[in-house]
Amino acid sequence: MMNPATIEQMAAWLKDRDDFALLGHVYPDGDAAGSCLGLCHALRALGKRAVVCLPGGIPSLYADLPGADGVFATGDALPFEVRTAVAVDVSEYERLGDAGKALFDAAPQRAVIDHHSTNHGFGQLTLLDGAAASAGEIAVEVAEALGVKLSRDMATCLFVAISTDTGHFSYSNTRQETLAAASKCAAAGIDISGITARLYRTRTQARTLLLGLVLAGLHVSEDGRMAWAFLTEAMLEQAHALREDNEGIVNYLQEIEGVVFAVLAEERGSETKLSMRSAPTLDVAKHVAVPLGGGGHPCAAGATVKLPMEAAAQRALELARRALG
Repeated sequence: MMNPATIEQMAAWLKDRDDFALLGHVYPDGDAAGSCLGLCHALRALGKRAVVCLPGGIPSLYADLPGADGVFATGDALPFEVRTAVAVDVSEYERLGDAGKALFDAAPQRAVIDHHSTNHGFGQLTLLDGAAASAGEIAVEVAEALGVKLSRDMATCLFVAISTDTGHFSYSNTRQETLAAASKCAAAGIDISGITARLYRTRTQARTLLLGLVLAGLHVSEDGRMAWAFLTEAMLEQAHALREDNEGIVNYLQEIEGVVFAVLAEERGSETKLSMRSAPTLDVAKHVAVPLGGGGHPCAAGATVKLPMEAAAQRALELARRALG
């Protein structure tokens, strides 16, 4: 049951506690990594003990963020006993992963800070703003409410969180408050040019090869409104790519002219991870992701299903067609 909190209530709750673990979701993206690190910097500025725990550790794309060298892989031995666990940018309890759930459940104090409107709340306290473009946007407000000055390191992490979840401020979720939060980060003296080059203008050879392999198998429906593709474990091996190298590939499908719904089906053992994007005319979270047991945002969502890739993709396409009429 969700126990909703305001920014001020969450800040007061955090001030009264210590020995923090900031937990991100499985297959952490820029928002999860950046928001957890930004809040970790804020809590340490108050003199509190805090660590960031991400499933699998910090993704290589974000390994140069301030404080990233101190990120623990969820399940690793920590330097202190965690008394307060905060799930950040985690849309649902299951997305903590097994080790994350164990750490979260073992902490006497538990909270959630998130921006996914499909989040039902699974902490003792939940700060949820479904209109926010990213958890990073919320984290900027939390830091302010804590009375912490936005340092360059903190601002760098939070700017990355905001930028990556808005397509560098190009997605429809970008709002006035989003730009205001990013402006506060910019005022702290961050290197916007360097961040932009690293995130959007640099790609490893393996990541590039993987993108080519996936797009070579592109499918588009006869009416041109739907696009889908598959990412197999064999492709990862062929490209010598990491799991995290799949980030952003689904956007290439959505960017095809006329496409309203796009889905990337990724083989993960006996399961399939679906990454989905849509035009504003289709609420992909409500009509596709949630019925499949996932969640997300109106134009960007995901789900993991116990089906082979082809069957999983077809199920998503059926739900999207039904919603589009």
